[in-house]
Order: sequence, then C-alpha cells, then structure tokens
Amino acid sequence: MPSSMSEVEGFLQRERVAAFCTVDSNNKPHAVPVFFTYDNGKLYIQTNRKSVKVHNLLTNSNVAITVYSGEFGEQAVVIRGQACIVGDDEFVIRTQEHIRKYQLQLDEQGRDNLGIPLFDSRTRCVLEITLEHLKFW
Repeated sequence: MPSSMSEVEGFLQRERVAAFCTVDSNNKPHAVPVFFTYDNGKLYIQTNRKSVKVHNLLTNSNVAITVYSGEFGEQAVVIRGQACIVGDDEFVIRTQEHIRKYQLQLDEQGRDNLGIPLFDSRTRCVLEITLEHLKFW
C-alpha cells in the first residue's frame, strides 16, 4: 500500500490501466478503462479525438481517475482533476512516453498492433490531467 507521495508516483508509473470518468452534458457519468502515463504530477491519456471522453471534456473538464491493483483493489489511487487536450509538441512527447511504457511496436505507417495511427494528430490526441485531489491506500 502506498504510504507516501513518492510511493504513489512509483505506483502510477508502474500500473498500466485506470478507470477514467467524465461527465456528459446531461451530468451523466461516463467511465472507461484507459492506458495512461504519469509524469511530474500529471497523468496523460492517448485517445481518439472523436471518443465520448473527449466530447465530454469539451463541455466539462472535470474528471476522476482510479488506478488500482490486487484482486480486491488492495492498493489504489483515486484522483479528481481537470483535463485538457495538449498541443502538438506535447502530443509527440506524450505519445512517445505512451509507446515506451506499453512497449508498443509500430509498423512502417506508425500504427500499433491494433492498427491505430498513434502519431496522427488529426485523429488522435493526448489528454493532460492536472491533479486537484488525490487519495490513496
């Protein structure tokens, strides 16, 4: 169980999947599993620009994220914060971090094993989550 912020940071860098929650224009929650990276107090999520989560963020930037491990969630970090879409330069940096963390192999067109063109900023984007509240156990 993380007992300090440095242990929380290590946990966030190690773990691979999070539950990411946004709110739609009718104040209905939308929760999805996501891959993420963590760097310098912020989380980053590489996603499709036309996804429901991106659509929701355009009207309400409040988000919640839960990262947990163990069969019964013995270790967990629960985060509330604000999300935004990063700019072009940051998009490349964060996509490279995503590829490194998940050890993805890209084909000659820059697509991952699912055929997703990760560096195509017309169809892909990176969300940056600024932490406002963090709880862990």
